[in-house]
Amino acid sequence: MNQGAMDKAMFESIEAYILDRMNAHQRAEFEERMESDTALRQEVELERENIRAVELGGIDRVMKRIAAEESGTGHGALSRRQLLAYAAAIALLIVGALLWFGREPAHERLFAAHFEADPGLPVTMGATDDPVFADAMVSYKEGHFADARSKWSALLQSDPMNDTLRFYIASSALAQGDAEAAIAQLAGLASDSASVFDDRAAWFLFLSYIRVGDLQGAAAVDLSGLPRKEAEAAAILNELKR
Repeated sequence: MNQGAMDKAMFESIEAYILDRMNAHQRAEFEERMESDTALRQEVELERENIRAVELGGIDRVMKRIAAEESGTGHGALSRRQLLAYAAAIALLIVGALLWFGREPAHERLFAAHFEADPGLPVTMGATDDPVFADAMVSYKEGHFADARSKWSALLQSDPMNDTLRFYIASSALAQGDAEAAIAQLAGLASDSASVFDDRAAWFLFLSYIRVGDLQGAAAVDLSGLPRKEAEAAAILNELKR
């Protein structure tokens, strides 16, 4: 993994981790991912160093590093004025990147403020005797959303219309910030009056659309079965339309 190949979402996740902007579940999930991803750990350390350099005014350190590298190129050392210009340019790029990725869009901020993963089913009284489902629910309750989602997704392949699996896969996806995947599961559930998850799915569908910035999609979600959430949704949309 490198900065050229990394997408904006991953940069934002790394910054949120370093600046302690993640909730407990998100932080645990991110740290679990880092344990098995050496490249990700390296990117985290690189971004932490970049932020530290800006915060501590580490331009002199950057300049000395450049001077040391240039002295061994065989082309002669750069002048101090050139080094200052080079270091200043790097500093500006770093500050610009931090400012860009630090600007949390309003729709993402509102999603984070209003989303809370469903608490899940009591494992001892689950809707299925499947041990894989129960094991996934335990992972889900512990905040290991990637693990739970993976196990439930495997079960969904043999039972694609299972509303319980679809709802909790969507809740896991949202907890990971994957709103697009959540929408794919929730769109049908929210309009299925026969499902016990229809109202909760509608609320999560609304928040999923907010997460991706689709205000038209969010406004079209029927929340009439949840009067309090309907009012909450109206307030969110009003704030985003200002």
